Amino acid sequence: MFGAVARPASVPGCPHCVEPGEQACLLSGPVSAIEAGSLARYAAKALTTWGDVPAFRYFLPRLLECAAADAFSYPDPEIVLGKLTVAGWHGWPGGERAAVTAFLHAWWLDTLRRHPSRPPADTVLCAVAATGVDLTPFLDAWAALESEAAIAHLRDFVTDGLSGRRLTNAFWDRGAPAHAQVLAWLGDGPAARAVEAAFARESREPVLGLLADVHGRLPRS
Repeated sequence: MFGAVARPASVPGCPHCVEPGEQACLLSGPVSAIEAGSLARYAAKALTTWGDVPAFRYFLPRLLECAAADAFSYPDPEIVLGKLTVAGWHGWPGGERAAVTAFLHAWWLDTLRRHPSRPPADTVLCAVAATGVDLTPFLDAWAALESEAAIAHLRDFVTDGLSGRRLTNAFWDRGAPAHAQVLAWLGDGPAARAVEAAFARESREPVLGLLADVHGRLPRS
């Protein structure tokens, strides 16, 4: 869908933040070939001090690819995905919105299938939340606990990503509905029911150990 977005003639930025020649590496070849190291500075400054929304839409497929691969030392995936909200992507053409949504779901499902993953599930879920989408289908997919990897991710999340009634990733907007939604999923029953259902069908001792660890760490309302 984004292949139809016009290549910008230039990507001007704040003269105090962007060197005059920095945009050259962004426009010297196809967007798919831009080196992650070259794109990182643009990713950090996009829509604040460098470039406009049309330019962001042009670079978006490569930005998402790099974020999903954790290819930037900075900015973090949560920052990159949060720029979609700044760009007002919920008002973009339907095909572009559908492409972004499909990417988010594919990234999340791929994460749940691999453990350890880079970036970890905590980062991916926070990055998805930064786009402003409803997290219900993402949490439902996790609640299926279809693999040992998904269970291990949940163990990591309740061990390192949760402190009382607070998610510890610094990029969570703790006043946003998504933060409350994840806490409710963890503490008001859905996650516990998912763990109990997994207990009932599981026989492997290592996986049962993971499930017991998760169950013991889930917050109680």
